[in-house]
Amino acid sequence: MRKIFALLFSLSLLLGAALPAYAQEQNRASADLYPADISNFPTVSAFLDVFGSNGIFASGLKPEAVSVIEDGQPIPVDSLNEISVPLQLVVAVNQGEPLDARDPSTNFSRFQRISQILAQWAQSRPADLPDDYSLVSQAGPVINHANAADFVVGLNGFQPNFRSAIPNLQSLSIAIDTVSAQTTRLGMKRAILFITPHTDDSNIAPALEPYIQRALENNIYIFVWFVDSDTTFTTTSAAAFNNLALQTGGSMFTYSGLERFPDPEAYFSALRRVFTISYTSRLKTAGDHTLSVNVDLPSGKVASAEQKFSVDIQPPNPFPLTTSLQITRRAPEDDPFNSKILLPEKQEIEIITEFPDGHLRPLTRTTLYVDSAIMDENTAEPFNLFTWDLTAYTSSGEHQVVVEAVDSLGLSKTSMSVPVMVTVIQPPQGIFALLAKYRTLLTFGALILAGLVLFVIFLSGRLRIPSIRAAQAARRADADPLTQTVQAVAESAAKPLAATSAVKTQKRPPLSKKAAPDIKPKAEATALLIRIQADGQVLPVTPISIIEQEVIFGTDPTQCNQIVDDPSVSLVHARLRQTEDGGFLLLDSGSIAGTWVNYEPIPREGYRLMHGDMVNFGQVMYRFTLRVPPVISKPTITVQNPEE
Repeated sequence: MRKIFALLFSLSLLLGAALPAYAQEQNRASADLYPADISNFPTVSAFLDVFGSNGIFASGLKPEAVSVIEDGQPIPVDSLNEISVPLQLVVAVNQGEPLDARDPSTNFSRFQRISQILAQWAQSRPADLPDDYSLVSQAGPVINHANAADFVVGLNGFQPNFRSAIPNLQSLSIAIDTVSAQTTRLGMKRAILFITPHTDDSNIAPALEPYIQRALENNIYIFVWFVDSDTTFTTTSAAAFNNLALQTGGSMFTYSGLERFPDPEAYFSALRRVFTISYTSRLKTAGDHTLSVNVDLPSGKVASAEQKFSVDIQPPNPFPLTTSLQITRRAPEDDPFNSKILLPEKQEIEIITEFPDGHLRPLTRTTLYVDSAIMDENTAEPFNLFTWDLTAYTSSGEHQVVVEAVDSLGLSKTSMSVPVMVTVIQPPQGIFALLAKYRTLLTFGALILAGLVLFVIFLSGRLRIPSIRAAQAARRADADPLTQTVQAVAESAAKPLAATSAVKTQKRPPLSKKAAPDIKPKAEATALLIRIQADGQVLPVTPISIIEQEVIFGTDPTQCNQIVDDPSVSLVHARLRQTEDGGFLLLDSGSIAGTWVNYEPIPREGYRLMHGDMVNFGQVMYRFTLRVPPVISKPTITVQNPEE
C-alpha cells in the first residue's frame, strides 16, 4: 500500500507540474523582432523569429502575412526571407553517481555513451554554419565558446569523479550565465542541454523557478536529459526538471542505459531558422521612433514587442560645379560681324548632391534656377546635368545661379547662390564696320571697276604709248638751246640792249629747280606701352606709342583710336591723357573688367602713371615706360664716427 501511495503521489506531482506547462504550450505562439538595421535608410531591415502555438519555428511564412508598424502606421514589407543561422549551445553536466553507472556488456558508463552521441552529432554539423559550443559542470566552465572540433576534444577529455559528486543546480546556473552573454551573430538562438540525475532536494521545484524566469527573459531554450535508473523517472525531481524544459520551450528525455537516444538535431533544427524582413521607411523627421511587427498565423495574429530606434534624417544638399564664373558671348570667329548670332548659345552645368545624414537615397527632381526663374528641370536620370539657355542674354551682366534637389522622401533643399558674370561683346557697327565686313566684296568690285575703266580707255584710243625713239627725240629737243622757245619782250629805252637778252625764258624750269614737297617730320613718342605677360616677360608685339594728346583704348574701332582685342576689354575701356605738365593721366571709362595699375583698380578721378608702372586693361597687361626715364639719384652714404 505504501508503494502504491507513493506512486500515486508522484503521479499527482507530475500532473501538477505538467498541466500549467501544457496550458502554456497551447499559447506559445510568439514573434520576436531583433534590433533594426538602418544603415541603408530609407530601407530598414531586421531579423524576426516567429513561433507557432506549438512553440516550433513557423517556417514557410509569406510576405503578405507580415506587416510593419512604424510609429503606429502599418507598412507592408518589401521582402521576407527565411535563412539558416548557427546555434549557441551550452552542455551543462550535473555530476552525480548515476552518470557513472556502466553497461555490463560494453563496460561503458552512461556519460561515456552520452559523450559518444554528442561528439558524433557535433562532427556531423556543416562547416558553413559553425555552432558555438560550451561545456560546464559544478566546478565551472570546461570549454567556453569553442568550435565543434575543440568541443569534441574537450568532451572526450572531461572525466570527473562522478561518484563523489552530489547533484545540485550549480552547473545550470553557470550554463545560463554563459549562454546569456551577447551572441556573436544576430538571429542566433540560445540553448542549454542539461544532463542531470535525480536529486533528493524536496524543494527542487521552487528552487528551479528563478532559473526558469532567467531563461524566459533571455530567450534560452532548455532541454533536459534525465540520466538515472528507471525507478527515478517518477520522482519529484524528474517532474520538476520536466517542467523546467516545457516552460522554456524545450523537452526532456529519460535515459537509464537501455533507451535509444534521440537525434540532438531534432531538438535544435527549429532553432537554426530566422526570418529577415525589409521595408521602406516613411519617416521624414530625425529622432526616436517605434517599430513592431504583426504576423498572421493559422492559430491567430501575434505581435512583437515594440522597440525604439533613432535615425538622423536631413534633406539632400546640392551644389553646382561651375567651370568658370565668367561666360563671354561674342560673334562666331568665322563671322565676326554677325550681330544675330552670339556664341556660346548654351552652358552645361553639373551638380553634386550629398546626403549629410549619410543615408544615400534616390532623387526624384532637380531644378536649375537663374535669377529666381526656372531655367531647366530634371524628373528622370541624369539628375546631375543642366543646360542653361544663353540666347536671351544680349548685354553684359551678373546672374545668380541656384539649384534644388528633392529626394524620394519628399525632402528638398536649395544651394547657395553662385554669381556668374555673362559678358556680351557685340560686333563693331558703323561705316567702318560695314567696310570691314564687306571688304572682300569691295576689293573685288574695285578691281573689276578699274579693269572696266582701262578697257574703255583702250577702246577709245585715248591711251597712247610712245615709242622709245620718240621719247629719246623729245628729250634731245628739250636739251637743244636752239629749239627753246623765246618770249618776245618790248624793249625799253631806259634799258640797255644787253639787258634785253636776259629776258629769254626756257620752255620749263630745270628739274633741279623744282620745289620740294612740304613734309612735316613725324612727332616722336614721349611714352610707350609695352605688352607683357603675367610673369613680366615682354611679348613680341609692337609697343603702343603715346603720341596723341588723348589715346582711347577699347574694342570698338569707331570710338577708339587704339584697339585692344581681348574678351575682357570693353567697347570703350579706358583713356590716357597727356597733362600740361608733361605727365600722363589714366582714366577708366566704366569698363566691366576694370582698369588696374600695379594690381590695384584705379580710382574714379584717374591715376597718374609713373615710369615702370604695370597697367591692366581687363586681362591684357602692359608696362608703361617713358622715352626719357627719370634720373634716379644715387643714395649718399655717410659714415658716422662711432665715438660721436
